[in-house]
Amino acid sequence: MTARGMLRGGLSGALLTSAFSILGIIPICGFVALPLRLLAWTFGGYVGGRIATQGVRKGNGVVAGLGAGIITGLADGMVNVLLAPVRFKLAGDTITSLHLLPAGVINLFRDMGIDLFALDTIGGSVFFAVLLCGVVWILAAMLGALGGGIAHALSE
Repeated sequence: MTARGMLRGGLSGALLTSAFSILGIIPICGFVALPLRLLAWTFGGYVGGRIATQGVRKGNGVVAGLGAGIITGLADGMVNVLLAPVRFKLAGDTITSLHLLPAGVINLFRDMGIDLFALDTIGGSVFFAVLLCGVVWILAAMLGALGGGIAHALSE
């Protein structure tokens, strides 16, 4: 039951978070898309935990929620990497947002010999989307485990 919960919860969360990521491309809707994506990661974990704790052979809801969160976060990260060129074209440039990075991060790029203006391309946009994908994956796994834990607690 745990594996089925992981897969079904992950797929349901992936569908929701993909839709919210597509919504996030629209500049005026972008600020609403992130909280909705956070809820979708937690919802995926909740669905996974709920499925795992039902039936004769009850599984661990937290584990199913964690797995569902990982699947959801991976799908969300891949969708964001695929949408990065579209987001770049709609936004016009990424250099404005690059200057909002902390000074330590900017200095790290300079120490590595990376010019920030060289990252103001579609490739740079994809580069930052790939970096963000790892953070999304970890955060989605944590929120998925939280959702699975909630489902497990409600089933008892």
